[in-house]
Amino acid sequence: MPPSAKSIREDLARAKAAYGKNEELRTVQLVALALRAFVSVKLPGTDRITIEGQLREAFGNLSKLPRVLKYAPNGVPYAKGQEHKLAAVLAGLVQKVEEDITRESLAAMRERKLRIDHAIIKGSKLLAEGNLLEAQRNFRAAVADYVDEKGLFPLLAGKLIDAGHFKAALEYVKRAVEEAPDNARAYDFLLTAAGKAEEWQQAERILLDAAGKGINHPLLDQAMARVQARRGNWKEALAAARRAVAADARLTDAAQVLAAAQKHLAAPPSPAA
Repeated sequence: MPPSAKSIREDLARAKAAYGKNEELRTVQLVALALRAFVSVKLPGTDRITIEGQLREAFGNLSKLPRVLKYAPNGVPYAKGQEHKLAAVLAGLVQKVEEDITRESLAAMRERKLRIDHAIIKGSKLLAEGNLLEAQRNFRAAVADYVDEKGLFPLLAGKLIDAGHFKAALEYVKRAVEEAPDNARAYDFLLTAAGKAEEWQQAERILLDAAGKGINHPLLDQAMARVQARRGNWKEALAAARRAVAADARLTDAAQVLAAAQKHLAAPPSPAA
């Protein structure tokens, strides 16, 4: 739709709200958008007067923003009749503010990843020294900085498993399953840690929690089938194995559990002693 007096007023109202929330980029973007629309249409005198008043206020707000003052130390005053020139000035400001925020975001991301790396390195050193408590403190600090590094949880789980801390590893196995349910390593670590620590009930809970969060993956069903088989819950093992094999016939572990479950459930009950 072409711009109208209404749409321009609405953009300026949104710019005022963004200014109130200290959203600098959005404020500049909306004022620039409104000004471009203003110079592209011919409006009745009453509408122009109303919008000019809004623009004057919007430019006054712009001139208080730190990111704007960085590039326009004296602010950007509104000048009636100079809207075309001001539109070009605002277009340049939008680009500069966007570049500023991008640079800051990249710097923050690099700093965050460095903190994760340092915490893992320190935690690994402490783990090698046998100090599980302090190693865990550092590993959890790395997790606190997690955003999208999905390999973090299998990495930490693997380190703890290699060090023989199988029960402690389950904390990170749980997150590995939740964050990357398509990663086969997460389920391998789950079964290894649960088997070594004899924590099959906790392994079942981890998989049920993941399923309860809407995670649906044949690898999860295959792991569930193996966990239930290990616990002797053959009906549940059969159901999970069937789901896994139906979704992906290449899942050989699920196929093996399926065959074993069918055999157990078909066998006649043992006579009472």
